[in-house]
Amino acid sequence: MAYGEDTNSEADAFGELPETYITATRNPTSWLLTPGSGALIQRDAFLQSGGADFGDVAKYDPTVSAPHSLGSSDGTFGYGQTGYSGYNIRGIEGNRILMLVDNIRQPEQFVSTSFAQDTSSAGGAGRDYYDPAMFETTEILKGAASALYGSDALGGVVAYRTPEADDFLTNSANNYGGLLRGQYFSKNDSYAGQAFFAFRQDDISLLFGYAGRTGHETENNGETPPNPADFNSDNYLLKLNWEASDEHAFGFTYEYFKRDRSLETLSADGFVNIFDKEILNWEQQERNRYSLSWDYSPTDVALYDSIESLLYFQNTSNSSINHSESVYGRVRDQEIDFDTRSYGVQSTFRKQAERHQFTYGLDFSMSRSENRFYREDNGLPPYTNRISFAPTDTMRAAVFLQDQFQPSENSPWRVIGGLRLDYYQITPDLSADYLERISQISSSTSEVLPADGHELLTLSPRLDLIYQIDEETSLYAQYSHGVRNPTAEELSMIFDHPDSGSNSAGSITLPNPSLEEEKSDAFELGYKHQSDHQRLLASAFYTRYSDFIENGVNTGELSDDGRDIITTVNRGRVDIYGFELGGSWELGHWFDSLDGLEVGVSTGRTWGIDREEDTWLNTIEPWKTVAWIGYTAPSEKFGLRLTGTYVDGVKHVDDSSGGPYFRPPSYFNLDASGFWKITDSLTLQAGINNILDEQYWQWSNTRKGGSHISNASSIDDRSTAPGVNGFLSLSYQF
Repeated sequence: MAYGEDTNSEADAFGELPETYITATRNPTSWLLTPGSGALIQRDAFLQSGGADFGDVAKYDPTVSAPHSLGSSDGTFGYGQTGYSGYNIRGIEGNRILMLVDNIRQPEQFVSTSFAQDTSSAGGAGRDYYDPAMFETTEILKGAASALYGSDALGGVVAYRTPEADDFLTNSANNYGGLLRGQYFSKNDSYAGQAFFAFRQDDISLLFGYAGRTGHETENNGETPPNPADFNSDNYLLKLNWEASDEHAFGFTYEYFKRDRSLETLSADGFVNIFDKEILNWEQQERNRYSLSWDYSPTDVALYDSIESLLYFQNTSNSSINHSESVYGRVRDQEIDFDTRSYGVQSTFRKQAERHQFTYGLDFSMSRSENRFYREDNGLPPYTNRISFAPTDTMRAAVFLQDQFQPSENSPWRVIGGLRLDYYQITPDLSADYLERISQISSSTSEVLPADGHELLTLSPRLDLIYQIDEETSLYAQYSHGVRNPTAEELSMIFDHPDSGSNSAGSITLPNPSLEEEKSDAFELGYKHQSDHQRLLASAFYTRYSDFIENGVNTGELSDDGRDIITTVNRGRVDIYGFELGGSWELGHWFDSLDGLEVGVSTGRTWGIDREEDTWLNTIEPWKTVAWIGYTAPSEKFGLRLTGTYVDGVKHVDDSSGGPYFRPPSYFNLDASGFWKITDSLTLQAGINNILDEQYWQWSNTRKGGSHISNASSIDDRSTAPGVNGFLSLSYQF
C-alpha cells in the first residue's frame, strides 16, 4: 500500500501511513511537520498484531512500556493486584504521564505507599479502565506537554480516541455500516468480541459500540503455574451527533466500562505463615462518562474561525476485596476502595491569520478523590475505616495559547510557541474517618497534624523549530517545560505500620502540606524523512527533572513511641537522556520482483540517573530493538508479517530501595501475524507469538519493590512472560 492512502479496510493493517497527529499541537498535522517524536496506533493495526490488552498498545515501541502487576511482587498479599499501572515513556511513568479519552483527563494512579514504602508498591489502583479495542486511535506523545495539557503531562501524553459514526460509514450507497468481530487468545484462554453499528439520516448520526472479554490467568513459561485468575469485562459506547447547520454541530457521548477479576494467590504459599490456607482476591473496576460537545464555525469573526467546546462528567471506581485464612482458623477480610469523580468544561479556539495559526483555550475541571479501607480479623481488635488519605477536592483552571508561525509563504522554517497558565487547588476534606485516623496515630506522637489546603500557580512554556529541507525531509528542535502537581494521596497520606525493616516498633506515615510541583525541562533534536516508499526517523533527547515527589521517605526522626516517621517530600534531580532510530522501506520501489514486500526497524535506548543519590533510575527500560518484514499482496487480499524483538539484559539498577532486584537477562522474541480477506467484507486474522518459545522476564513487571520480602526472593519462573501462544480473529464489516 502506498503512503497517503486512507481507508478502513481490515487489509490495511500492514500499511505504514503518513498519520495525522493531533495531540502534539491540538491541530491535525502530518507526521513530517509534527514536532517531536511519538506514536500513532490505529485500531486495525493494533488488532492485526494480536493486541489484546492495555499493555499490547506499546508492545513494539522501543521507548514505551506498560508496567503490570497481577499480584504484588513479593507474592504475599492478594491486595497487591493493581493490573496495568499506566504507561512508561522514556523512563517516566505513573501520574507523570497524562492519559486522555476523547480529550477527557483520566483518573490518577493510587499507589498506596502505606502498604510498602515504594512508588511501585502494592495495595493501590492502576489506570486500566479500558478495552483497547474500543479505541479508533491511540496517540502517544513523548516528552513534556504541559504547555498544552498542564499538570500530569510532565513526561508525555497517551490520548485515546473512540470512533465516530463516519469511521464505519465507508459505503456511500448506504446510510448505515458497522463491524462484527470475534477473537480468541491462547495466552489467557480468552474470548473477545466487538460490535459497532453506525447510522446516518440527514444531519443526524448514531453510533453504538460494544467490546467484551472473558478469560483466565495469563500463562507463563516456567514450571511454577501462575496464580489462577478469571476475568470478564464489558465496554459500551453510544454517540449521537447533530449537524444543526453549517456553523453548529452538537454531540452527546455515553461510555460505560466494567471489569470483574478474581485471583487465587498461590504465590503466597511459603511466604506468609499467618495465612497459610488460602488468599483470595476479587477486584471490580468501573468507569462511566457523559459528555456534550459543541463545534461552532462562524464566518467573519475576528477572534476565531472555530470553537470546540466539551462539557463532561466522569466517575471511576476500583474495589479490591481480600479474604485470607490460615489452617488454624485465623481469618481476615478486607476491602480497599478508590473512587474519583470529575466534571469539567473546555473550549479550544482556532484562528488563521495570514501565516499564523493561533490555538488558544480554557480548561476547567473539578474532581473528588476518596478511599476506604475496611478490615475484619479475628486475631486483631476490630478496625473502623482505616482511611489512608483525606477525601479531597481538586480544582484545575487554565488558559493556554499556541502560535504556529511560518515567516513567509515559501519559508522552510516553522515556529511553534506555546504557553499555559495553570491554577491548581487541592482541598482536603477533614472527614470523621480521616480525623479518627489522625487521633489514633496521635497517641504515639505529637507530630501529627491534619493536611492543609494547597494551591499552586504554574507557567509552562514550549518552543519548537521545524526546518523543512524539502517536501520529504525535515529537521526539528524542541524545548518544553513540564509540571506535575502533588496528588490528593501524596498531600494527605497517613498510615501506621507494625514492625518493618530495621525498626521493631514500626513506622507511621504523616502528611506533608509543603509539597511543591515537580518540574522538567526537556530538549529534543530530530530528523524525519517520508516519501512514497520509505520513512526514517532519528532523534536524541535529554530531560532534566527536579523536585521529584518521592513517597515513603524516612525522615530520620522517631515518634514518641520510637516509630520511624515517614512522609512524602520533594527531593533531588533526575537526568534522563537517550535516542531513537527507525525506518521502513517498500522494497518494490527498487525491485519489481519484490513488490509488496516491506521491511522496517526501530531501536531506542534510554539512560536515567538520580543525581541526588548518584545512582541509576529503576524505571528505565533496557535497550530494545524491533525489526520486521511484511508482505501484502497487490490485490490486498492477504498479507503476512514477521516481527523480531530484541531486549538487552538489565544492567543499571539501584538496589537501595525495595531490592535487591532480580535482573532479567536479554531475550529475543519472534512473532508472526497475517490476514486473509476472504471476501470484501469478511477478514480472517491470525498470529503466533514467541515462536521460539523463549523464556524471558520483562523488567517493567519484575522491578516492583519487595515490600514484605526482598524482590529477588519473589521473582521466579512464575513471573515469566508467556511461551508460544497464538490468536485468531474473524471480522465482518458492512
